[in-house]
Amino acid sequence: MSDINGAISLILKGAIASITLNNPQKHNSLSANDIELFLSHLECVETRPELRVLVITGNGPKTFCAGVSLAELEGDGAIEDLFQKLTDRLAKIKIPTICAMNGSAFGGGAEISLCCDFRIGVKGMTVQIPAARFGLCYPINGIQRYIQRLGVNTAKRLLMAAETLDAETLLSGGYLTHLVERDELTETAEQMAENLSKLAPLAVTGMKQICDQMVEGSLYTEECAENAQTIVQNCRQSKDLLEGLNAMRERRQPEFTGEIRSDGERPED
Repeated sequence: MSDINGAISLILKGAIASITLNNPQKHNSLSANDIELFLSHLECVETRPELRVLVITGNGPKTFCAGVSLAELEGDGAIEDLFQKLTDRLAKIKIPTICAMNGSAFGGGAEISLCCDFRIGVKGMTVQIPAARFGLCYPINGIQRYIQRLGVNTAKRLLMAAETLDAETLLSGGYLTHLVERDELTETAEQMAENLSKLAPLAVTGMKQICDQMVEGSLYTEECAENAQTIVQNCRQSKDLLEGLNAMRERRQPEFTGEIRSDGERPED
């Protein structure tokens, strides 16, 4: 399946979904309509159980995403609320997410990438959040996300001081998880997505959820702690565990299904 119309495209191929920001003439900035389209693509991804990885990238040689349209920022703030709905939803999506940053990110574009589990940058790119330069206080949810994922010092450099951070600084500071040459980006992202898609889905999505809850501090509530223990137990009782153990013994690639095994099923001797 593919939807390549409009400024944001969605392509589904096997277990991998790809969303591409496709308006390089405007540095892949997002209008309200673009954000609505982005949200509809995320909804499509969330409703397809066969999908195991989501890759987000941009089209063009310079910019991954320049955030929301500056012209629409001059309005009543509705686009900011809509953008926060997008980033909150992206951050909560169950399957692992990869942002293949084809270029620099500005404003909200930097937060879209930060919502993903893995961020592959290209050498020569930069990140800048110019909100303080034109008198805008970044939204609370976004500030919280920067602090949780990067620490307060880097968050202040980006948000309060509006610094421009280069690729090497972004890598050492944890914003980027990988840094490659520009011509290696597509292959690196595809290989990472392929590798993730072959791992046990219950284990991958379960550990993603637990990691995120630990960062947010919500894991320490009784309800979330019980939920985390259920995740661990489901993986212990999954057919994937049997398949993984058997595949190791047989020295073959496992074929995971994400199913819970019935009573009495055990690994083959």
